[in-house]
Amino acid sequence: MPVKSYKMGPGTLSLGEVGTVIDISCQITAAQLVPDKNADDDLPTLCGDVLPGEITYSWSLNATIVQDLTEGGINLWSLTNAGVQVPFKFTPSTAVGQEFTGILTVDPLAIGGDVKTKPTAEVEWALVGPPVATDPTP
Repeated sequence: MPVKSYKMGPGTLSLGEVGTVIDISCQITAAQLVPDKNADDDLPTLCGDVLPGEITYSWSLNATIVQDLTEGGINLWSLTNAGVQVPFKFTPSTAVGQEFTGILTVDPLAIGGDVKTKPTAEVEWALVGPPVATDPTP
């Protein structure tokens, strides 16, 4: 099979319920849906068989976000919604069209940074279950 790839961005990332959605696409400098594998140890038995350990995955949405302290900005939104589970929609490349949706738990963003810089914040929002991929629009 020949190599295939895509270019990250332009894309979209929105958070919240219909009617209260916040689009933070222009604040994002990096974003990834990241799986975390948890594997139990295999269990050897006397006869020589091995009972495989259970494997589970948890997911997070990791992002680098340009801080925005304005009213309605992502920093104040994340403080107001800390601990709340909200829907998200992430499109890494609008040219490709593949969207990922799910539910994440909001953690507040860091505020501030180095003097004379435009501060960013790293975030790792835990997902409730795996992300769901939608078919790209033809």
